Amino acid sequence: MIKRLSAVAVVAISVFAAPAFAQSSASTTGSGSITVIRPLTITKTADLKFGTVVRPASGSGTAVVSAAGARSVTGGVVGLASGDTPAAAAFTVAGEGGQSVSVTIPASFSMANGSDTLTVTTSNSLTGSAASQVLSNALGSAGSLAFTVGGSVPVASTTTTGAYTGSFTVSAAYN
Repeated sequence: MIKRLSAVAVVAISVFAAPAFAQSSASTTGSGSITVIRPLTITKTADLKFGTVVRPASGSGTAVVSAAGARSVTGGVVGLASGDTPAAAAFTVAGEGGQSVSVTIPASFSMANGSDTLTVTTSNSLTGSAASQVLSNALGSAGSLAFTVGGSVPVASTTTTGAYTGSFTVSAAYN
């Protein structure tokens, strides 16, 4: 009887002590999405022009073209009405409406006349940070951002006469 009771106990323990079978697999569903937008383009619509100026007889001054396109002169520099009409450079960024873009405009650039150079310090018409501009319109429509670039250039009594030219690169990227 003891053997039988022992056998029953072993069977009972085996039944109750058997591990529960864990689920061997699980699954869930994921999803994907994408928003496709227009590529950015940037177009120059006008160049920065300081016009024709007369260097000062002594000392130095500046020729300035504001981002609005108005020329002013200081320190004995004289602006003439002849030659190129002073103007700010103008650019248009185009892309997907409502998107944030970062515009990069150099702080300065050089203009050369042979081996002689003048350094232009730039200004611009962007409102707020150039790194967080927003294209017009809304997602699904074409958007744009127009802005201008002016500058200031020093002219000394010792500045070599002649035509000075140079270029600068303006760029834009989606944020």
